[in-house]
Amino acid sequence: MDFLKITKVENVTLEKGQVTTIGTLHLTTHQMIFRQPYQKDEIWIPYPIIHTVERRSSTADTKLWPLIIRCRDFKTYPFFIQFEQDSIDVFDTIQKLTCIDSISQVYAFDYIPEKEFSSSDGWSVYDVYQEYGRMGVGITAFSWRFSTVNREYTFCETYPHTLVVPAKISDTVLHHASKFRSKNRLPVLSYLHWHNKASITRSSQPMVGLKKNRSIQDEKLIEAIFRTNVPSLPPGLLSVYGSTQTNLIVDARPTANAIANAALGAGSENMEHYKNLIQTAEAQCLPIKKQNLDKSNWLKHISTLLESCLIIIKNVHIASSHVLIHCSDGWDRTTQLTSISILCLDPYYRTFRGFQVLVEKEWVSFGHKFSDRSGHLSDEKYFINSVNANAANTAFNTVQSKFYNQSHVREISPVFQQFLDCVFQILSQFPTRFEFNEKFLIELHYHCYSCQFGTFLCNSEKERMDYKVTTDTYSVWDYFNSNKSDFLNPLYDGGAEDKEDMGNNGVLLPDEKNVKYWAALFNKQDDELNNNDDIEGFTTPIRWKSDSPISRTESPGTGDSDSWKNGLKPFSPLKLMNYDDNPDIVP
Repeated sequence: MDFLKITKVENVTLEKGQVTTIGTLHLTTHQMIFRQPYQKDEIWIPYPIIHTVERRSSTADTKLWPLIIRCRDFKTYPFFIQFEQDSIDVFDTIQKLTCIDSISQVYAFDYIPEKEFSSSDGWSVYDVYQEYGRMGVGITAFSWRFSTVNREYTFCETYPHTLVVPAKISDTVLHHASKFRSKNRLPVLSYLHWHNKASITRSSQPMVGLKKNRSIQDEKLIEAIFRTNVPSLPPGLLSVYGSTQTNLIVDARPTANAIANAALGAGSENMEHYKNLIQTAEAQCLPIKKQNLDKSNWLKHISTLLESCLIIIKNVHIASSHVLIHCSDGWDRTTQLTSISILCLDPYYRTFRGFQVLVEKEWVSFGHKFSDRSGHLSDEKYFINSVNANAANTAFNTVQSKFYNQSHVREISPVFQQFLDCVFQILSQFPTRFEFNEKFLIELHYHCYSCQFGTFLCNSEKERMDYKVTTDTYSVWDYFNSNKSDFLNPLYDGGAEDKEDMGNNGVLLPDEKNVKYWAALFNKQDDELNNNDDIEGFTTPIRWKSDSPISRTESPGTGDSDSWKNGLKPFSPLKLMNYDDNPDIVP
């Protein structure tokens, strides 16, 4: 309560489109609440969801002091406060409670559900031995083994404590091989295909240096990976799909970033040192400046991700090829490609429980930087005091241009959002092949930003252990599993996923050209975004105002008024920014 300069402001005006409402604004430690008289519903705004707050001078006609709150879920709340001092106190309080110093200060560590969840096994949804055992490791696939070389996180701080590696490779070789990879994130098993035991492995970029150095241990590790299962398929079958039995290394870095990283000692594998083993492919995740969504080519990026995954899927399932995927550090683009690909390859991950395992395994355990990418720790530069400025828009744009150049801001990126968007596209194309529905994806995305649960806190498994996240917070899966009926897809046909009788039917091949805007992501109706006005196969983008990175062309509204404390608010934030400055942030 020490940070709360003010806890209650009465007679606050909120503009909702063409409707003006007067109510009371309450400020608590973790969220602000707007209550209207004689209304049951409340508007909850958790502080982590706030993108920018701008305080403006009083209006000449109303003599009220505007406080404009723009959120990461595209909602804008124009509050008008009667007294200047109240507007100052509200501004200062929100700033102090939003710009926190430690992840331990977020709501998750204080959150207690009004009613205890009926399901409480959220933190044990993913068990590394059980999941890789399901794939056959140690049971039918003896070419792989579990390694606890990282049990104390001293081997690699951003990797999980237990890794799956080729059985022929000792921990000593792993230690030497890790030195050749950025952040010590050496190649390890991500997925073993049920159909042919072809593998998908993941890593960070190789550190070959300016002199094109090599690592015998790294080469030995990759060779062992590619020899864990040697396919013997008819060449005629493979040629139908344009594939070969050549194993594949997917370098998911944009070309410009790979060249820039080479100057820092990173680079691509020297093909001569991996002769007869691999084929290099580049996933075209091209970075651009996203000032406005209509200039971002968002759908083209979604399409490119799906196209890249199709290459991986066909190589694994049809060509029985082993695929190694890496980007710069192996926690952004790499995770997108592995998770989308294995979602299409294995029907288990399209079940309600299996998808939770997928997110925990590929995103949480392998160190996707959720806190950094989601902006859980905000910054004072997001708070704009335009009072006494010549023009509010000028002040906003000036400050905006400054904080977009800050390093901490460049860490924010919609990497996980792109993954969920791709899942939505595949769900739309194959509506009977997913046990969960669209609402599940939307709420999952929202809770990446809400900080109500501990699942998406911190940047690695080690950090979550240091902050005692699993013991001091609730898992988001407890919430979803306790309300499972709300998130089930009534069209789901589980019988179509029977591996004993499905042949190739268990593998999905999404159409990368058949993509559309995820209307709910932008808090809009489908017909507002997806019409017949297509350009080169892509729906015409949304039009955005030029004075704000998140404002909409329509009048700002408050959207759903369900209580945030119940874990609802199914709307999704999108951070529009410059991705060129960080080589490992996905466009």
